Amino acid sequence: MSEAHTAGSEEPTELPRPATMRDIAQLLGVSIKTVSNVVNDRPNVGPATREKVQQAIRDLNYRPQVSAQQMRTGTSGLITLAIPSLAGSYFSELAQEFADEAQRRRRSIMLHSTAAGRDEEHSVLSGFTRVLGDGVVFNPLLIGEDVLAQLGHTIQPTVFIGEHLEETRLPQGSDYVRTDNEQAAHDATVHLLQAGRTRIAYLGALKVAEARQAHSTSMLRVMGYRRALAEHGGFEPIVQEVPGWTPEGGLEAVRRLCAKHPQVDGIVCGNDDIARGAIAGLHAMGARIPEDIAVIGHDNIHEAVLTTPPLTTIDPDRPRLAATVLDLLLERIGGYRGEPRVVTTPHRLVERGSVG
Repeated sequence: MSEAHTAGSEEPTELPRPATMRDIAQLLGVSIKTVSNVVNDRPNVGPATREKVQQAIRDLNYRPQVSAQQMRTGTSGLITLAIPSLAGSYFSELAQEFADEAQRRRRSIMLHSTAAGRDEEHSVLSGFTRVLGDGVVFNPLLIGEDVLAQLGHTIQPTVFIGEHLEETRLPQGSDYVRTDNEQAAHDATVHLLQAGRTRIAYLGALKVAEARQAHSTSMLRVMGYRRALAEHGGFEPIVQEVPGWTPEGGLEAVRRLCAKHPQVDGIVCGNDDIARGAIAGLHAMGARIPEDIAVIGHDNIHEAVLTTPPLTTIDPDRPRLAATVLDLLLERIGGYRGEPRVVTTPHRLVERGSVG
């Protein structure tokens, strides 16, 4: 008999069955209720028994099944975070803030990227064909504002973040937590004006249709920039488009900006990734920062302190945003059925060396 035939005749090995609460209860001679109380961190278990159950959980490698928990309690402990992409610095750091904040509340975040496009965003609003988790935190980007305004009611408890929403026409079952992007860009521009800059450009306008909606982040930040110039002497606006809100986009756009407007002495960037690219481009052209051109960003990403010089930026307070969102969402999950709420979280300007 050949070796190959021998190997082929072996019976397939069955994988071990995952441990259950019943297994732990039988091993220790306690009730399933006692094991459940320990698993769910309820207080009515003595210290010695709790330690025995916890040790058995470790020994048997017990893991609670989400589906079983949902059947038992009506909730899964999961919250879906639907964001446009994890490639950009801001969204990856925001996702971490939500994961940390959810963990403090004994919840888990399930990430869902809508980078595939508009249809993917529609799937979030329709419950992903099936409802996932107990609620959704959703940052729409491509869906038209009219679609959200006409939605009527969300499939499950939802808190919107980001822009592209008309605050007075939110669907029932949802809330909205926002930062004041217009005021933030206004504050950034005023900071440059107060630093003595008089030829200030905005680097970050986008051509795509979604970015030209009334409540898009891009439009709101351009509006804040223009308002600041108008309020402080009517300086001429210089708005430079970028191919994308990325370091590469900032690098490409700052070259075109300086070629067309060599007199520029200050730049308000749409976000910190654009600012990082702009700083690299300015260095390559021999410009001194901030002596020749001051640069300010938006988002206060971790890399902002690593540019040369470190980047002055707007901090949108991601921890506060995540905490506020989860406060509202957990109230919805817990049974709140009131009218949609809108909360604006604060921002602040972080001064570093790129303005001087």
